[in-house]
Amino acid sequence: MDNKLLKFKEVVDEEIQAYESMGDLYEMKQSILVQGKSDVLWDVDAQIIERANIIRALTLKRKDIARYLGNENLTMSEAIEKAKESNDGLVDSLQSQQVKLKILTKSLTLQENTNMTLIKHGLKMVGKTIDILVEAVMPQAKAGSYDNQGKNIEVDKSLISSVFEEA
Repeated sequence: MDNKLLKFKEVVDEEIQAYESMGDLYEMKQSILVQGKSDVLWDVDAQIIERANIIRALTLKRKDIARYLGNENLTMSEAIEKAKESNDGLVDSLQSQQVKLKILTKSLTLQENTNMTLIKHGLKMVGKTIDILVEAVMPQAKAGSYDNQGKNIEVDKSLISSVFEEA
């Protein structure tokens, strides 16, 4: 069992490294979103997807090893308890990993939420920019517009949907 616990610990170490590099990519993505460099965003997103696939593979590897320890979905707390029974030397290391994973989970969640908020804000800004451009190109499209003599500009009735015409 000691050998399987040691392999479990090694895979968790690899997962921690993968999560840390995912955090670095999230920071890079946040910076790119703030700077508005959408052309670079594709590359970072591709790296994030690649890192997520690596994490998925590591998770499967960890589950495979955990199966030999009695439970495919072995939690860190359960692994720590098993280590207390058979190998006290691993307990501190597993507890340290557990703390790192909790911190990484909170950090990655916060970074993902921040990035989603930045993306939503960017979409709103793009929508407002499009509205400004449409108004500049077709000022008559805005309802309630006035001509150079201060008179209301009639909206072209052909632009109105047939549903509104019948009402």
